[in-house]
Amino acid sequence: MDSSNQKYQEWEIVYTSYVIPAKQGDMNEEFGLRVNKPFHIVTKLKSGRYLDLIKNQMVIKTPNGYKTQEWYFDGKTRTIRSSKNKFSFDITGAGQADNMQVYQTNSRWW
Repeated sequence: MDSSNQKYQEWEIVYTSYVIPAKQGDMNEEFGLRVNKPFHIVTKLKSGRYLDLIKNQMVIKTPNGYKTQEWYFDGKTRTIRSSKNKFSFDITGAGQADNMQVYQTNSRWW
């Protein structure tokens, strides 16, 4: 999908209020995300819906408090991971499709 600078393409990262151990939560300057600190990905539309998982597919849903709506930036792999299954963001078809999913990752971002 092409970028059209519309609200439906804008998202916000909202960190949770969990207490984090030392070393976690430090800002990764290259990516602009706090390391290993849980967050939600929220649409900027009025609905305020969250990015969620159904199986390994990403969907947009009403906030529900489940781990399927919680994410974190893994400083080692430099990927955004699901707090539910520890899988990382992935674009289907090796980046050639429009669908987002999560996929098992054990290496660094390329």
